[in-house]
Amino acid sequence: MFKYLLLSFLLILSLQAQKTSTIEGVTLVLPWKHQFQFAGYYMAKEMGFYKNAGLEVEIKEYDLKRDNSRDVASLKYEFGVGHSSLILDRLNTYPNIVLLNAIHQSSPLILLSKKRPDIQNIQDIVNKKIMMSNDQTFTASINAMLFSENIKANSFKAIETSFNPLDLINGNADLMVSYLSNEPYALSQKGVEYTIFNPIDYGYDFYSDILFTSKEMIEKHPKEVDAFREASLKGWIYAYTHLNKSINTILQKYNTQNRTKEALLFEANTLKNLAFKDGITFGNINPIRIQEITTTYRLLGLVKQGSQVDFDSFIYLEESSTQTSLEINKNSKNLLIGLYREYKEYVIIFIFVTIIIILSSLYFQYRLKLLLNKKTMELAKNLELFDNNISSSRTDLRGNITYVSKEFCRVMGYTKEELIGKNYQILKAKDSLSQTDYKELWLTIRSGHIWRGEFKNIKKDGSEYWATVIISPIYNKQHEIIAYESIHQDITLNKTLEKFNNKLEEEVKKQTEKLTLLSITDKLTGIYNRVKLDDDLDTNFNYYQEHKEIFSVIILDIDLFKKVNDTYGHQVGDEILKEVTAVIKTLIRSTDTLGRWGGEEFMLICPKTTIDGAYQLAQNIRAAVEIYKFARVTNLSISAGVCEIQESKDIHHLISCADKALYRAKNLGRNRVEK
Repeated sequence: MFKYLLLSFLLILSLQAQKTSTIEGVTLVLPWKHQFQFAGYYMAKEMGFYKNAGLEVEIKEYDLKRDNSRDVASLKYEFGVGHSSLILDRLNTYPNIVLLNAIHQSSPLILLSKKRPDIQNIQDIVNKKIMMSNDQTFTASINAMLFSENIKANSFKAIETSFNPLDLINGNADLMVSYLSNEPYALSQKGVEYTIFNPIDYGYDFYSDILFTSKEMIEKHPKEVDAFREASLKGWIYAYTHLNKSINTILQKYNTQNRTKEALLFEANTLKNLAFKDGITFGNINPIRIQEITTTYRLLGLVKQGSQVDFDSFIYLEESSTQTSLEINKNSKNLLIGLYREYKEYVIIFIFVTIIIILSSLYFQYRLKLLLNKKTMELAKNLELFDNNISSSRTDLRGNITYVSKEFCRVMGYTKEELIGKNYQILKAKDSLSQTDYKELWLTIRSGHIWRGEFKNIKKDGSEYWATVIISPIYNKQHEIIAYESIHQDITLNKTLEKFNNKLEEEVKKQTEKLTLLSITDKLTGIYNRVKLDDDLDTNFNYYQEHKEIFSVIILDIDLFKKVNDTYGHQVGDEILKEVTAVIKTLIRSTDTLGRWGGEEFMLICPKTTIDGAYQLAQNIRAAVEIYKFARVTNLSISAGVCEIQESKDIHHLISCADKALYRAKNLGRNRVEK
């Protein structure tokens, strides 16, 4: 009790001393140029939060020649802002770095591409060009995402980044590493749709914009560190609750990049979603997440061999003090006598505060006991609810089951006694995971990561049970993995419906393709009809306009076909149409389009063909029909008109040109080709 009374007295004296403290100058170095990403520090300065805390703060924007981690660790500057790569700096180079706050709980770093049919999922980046920094520590979350999808570094081409999304539009790169808060806005302003691959969606959630200092700064100036940290957090809360004022301040005093108000507002709203997460105190740093990020760095081979980190000392604890309780007790008597002589006027205040502290302590001890009893009962109730309603299991490091919930037993049809001590393999279906996926599962959880996926198990009665599964490593106090815990959610019905829907989609697709084919096919001859010919004419014409690739059109007509129908009947006429179709098919290329233009007329669309080439093809067809032995008639011939696309022609003029050439052939005696 004596120790706490002494500390209370010292607190009173320190409060008095603070009234006469002088403003001290400190410097904050940023990892990039001025933008909303650092708005909290600007507002803490402009609104006077730093000054009220007794600090004069200079904010330095990014300098290519400056190493922020080195300069803060060497005490050249007092504070800095960095990314999760600070963990690597602590492990590999600067063991005195201490993290104060994580302003953004998730990193805005993403992989961005222009929306393209050949880049729809993460596997599509194989053989693509990606603009990314050579600094693997900066892009660690991106590399971890690719690693988790088994995408090797040599399967794509990494090129030095220009930080300019216009390179995606111009085709200089297929993808680029960018910020969710910046480059997507630039593309949308250009009217360009985009695709985002976010490491968070693949289980790699890194901190961003971490405020940090050095161990020596905390030991020598604990009050200044506390004051700077609290004023900065206050500035950030103000910035995110007064977006317009903060943005106007940046535009007036910190807009070295000449960004627009709209761009800053987009950046602010995007980062705000990354800063505020449900159930997490603003600026909080969780040692478990730091450990998971460290594990990711180790998995990527970025950590020096044998490097270790004390996660507790790595993260700043408030109200740090360099004086130990032992030193206080040792000199307490002499200190009290001296303090009494020098500060008699504060003794009465000290006694009053002491009484209040004792009474408050007794009251809060009583309240704490009641609260602990209540929380203990709630915990027991929650554990029972969990056991009865959540399908969960736990295994040792070899996969032997050590715990199963009542709900897990109910779903699987086993009792706890039948499962405890057995290996989980007894529940796994043979085709649940491939050998590769199964190895990846064990690699993931043994390296300290959380595995998420789908499992097919077999119940006691032999029926299938599909579930989404989350498997998490369990650690002891030494941060060693000692077990694995899994949570299961039944998706058997979803899998059944998915299988049914897939079959239904396949059948609908087949029927649709069939109907589509029928809609463009001439029922009598089996070749294309007028609908398909019109569509191919438009396609070839558009290609000609864009690439100047010529094409030609041939219109063929059976001579005196009406006489055939009148003499032999329409059934014989139909057979003649089929036979002429068969003759033409034997002479054309696979790239040519043959269709029935109407009645006894046929059309041929010939890509990459001049009028002379089309004329020769038409002559070959005419000659083949002339000598062909038809089953029911003799002396049958055809006439044809040929025309080539030209700059002065559109589709209408092209068809009219071929049609006029056909009529010239008819008028000149039939059984001939005109162009």
